[in-house]
Amino acid sequence: MAGFLDKFRKNVITSVWKDEKDVPKVKDINDKIALGVLLWVVAEADEKFLAKEDEKIKEILISYSKIPEEEIMTVLASIKEAARERLGLHRFTREVSKDLPYEVRISIIETLFRVACCDEELDHNEMETIRKISGLFHIAHKDFISAKIKIKKEFGLDVAE
Repeated sequence: MAGFLDKFRKNVITSVWKDEKDVPKVKDINDKIALGVLLWVVAEADEKFLAKEDEKIKEILISYSKIPEEEIMTVLASIKEAARERLGLHRFTREVSKDLPYEVRISIIETLFRVACCDEELDHNEMETIRKISGLFHIAHKDFISAKIKIKKEFGLDVAE
């Protein structure tokens, strides 16, 4: 698994950060890997990868990772490749989340709900994918439900569903 993360990290570093002194710490890059790949996995969960979802992923990555907008397509291509090669969700989430604080893991779950809800519906498969990731992140059920309700309200969706 470390080889997979190393390959992805090197791909992102060489394509985005031209000056070695500007390269963020490995942990910061791993946070971006986790976020980007998991966003992609959730967006694909309902088997309808929509333009809205692609735009939401770009928006989230630009705002969370401070990746310049002109470099985002390269990073997205790397994330798509990483999503295909993730070697199983369990092993992948365990590897990328081991050093993430609980608050960051909850924030990632909220962000996953944002991608899932950006088409104004929360598909059952998207919901179950986020639930699985939440479990692998060791998120308490009450925090998972709070995140779901918070984001559904943010998008004006019925929270009773």
